[in-house]
Amino acid sequence: MADPVLTSGQYSIGADGSSTAFVYGGTGPYANSIQVSSTAVDTGTVSVQDQAIVGQDGLLFGVDTLPGMVVTQTGQAYSLPAPAAAMDAYSALSAAWNAPAVRLADGAVQVLRAYYRGSAVVRRTYGRGRKIIPAYGMVNQGLVPFTAQFQSADNTWYEDVKSSLTLTASPSFRGSLTTPWTPPLALTATSNYQQNTLVNAGPLPTWPVITFTGPVSYPGITFINTPVSIGYLGALAAGASLVIDTRPWARTALLNTGASVAGYLTGSAMLSLQVQPGATVVHYTGQDYTGSSTCVISWRSATLSIGGST
Repeated sequence: MADPVLTSGQYSIGADGSSTAFVYGGTGPYANSIQVSSTAVDTGTVSVQDQAIVGQDGLLFGVDTLPGMVVTQTGQAYSLPAPAAAMDAYSALSAAWNAPAVRLADGAVQVLRAYYRGSAVVRRTYGRGRKIIPAYGMVNQGLVPFTAQFQSADNTWYEDVKSSLTLTASPSFRGSLTTPWTPPLALTATSNYQQNTLVNAGPLPTWPVITFTGPVSYPGITFINTPVSIGYLGALAAGASLVIDTRPWARTALLNTGASVAGYLTGSAMLSLQVQPGATVVHYTGQDYTGSSTCVISWRSATLSIGGST
């Protein structure tokens, strides 16, 4: 399944990758029964950890953090000459905005996608539709103005097009025997690896999703020339997979069976795995005697703008 295709001036809200996400807005005054008049972004109040210098003037700056941004849209549902249809159009938007399948599920998120007027690209943010308020005083004129707020998980707009990099392993080989010799004797495995370059084209760091697919033991990746790495203390059978999702609204390590193996991860914490802007050389390791295992890293370039040219 794929997200619906948007045209200039359109938005969608729904599950990630859902072709049934609700699409609204448009380029012309009568392109759709729901129009968006304005979109505002509030990045929230910075939480600071500054400390006064004891006995002297001045301030020592600490870590500044931001909450997730709030996207506020104003617009109107309309239908002339049938006022009831305008109320039906608003009802459909409101149902998608506060979808019970999302708001009643712990950790579930929606995707708000925007093809903002004047932009050359579609961008998205992850979070949940929150407050949506209609004003019914103009129903007789076929209009239901509304204000809707979307709470994002972070302060980032992501490119709609997902990038990915696939790394494969050269077959590991068996080395010599190691002492002490304890039957049954087994040859020591030697890991081989492949490395390649991941390019984050955005101006902000972004979060990767890492998928290991077996057969492989102790799979892992390292960002070359950095202290960042992550691995799995376990084995994946042929066709089995492990998905490490480092995004703030996920932070999960799940086998294809649905079981969490977060306690078996090694290396850096997930919050350290942001991919910096520009090129990052990624190094894949693991024990794979067949050479058929893979590591797929996917990401979306990140920015602070709702639209742009790239």
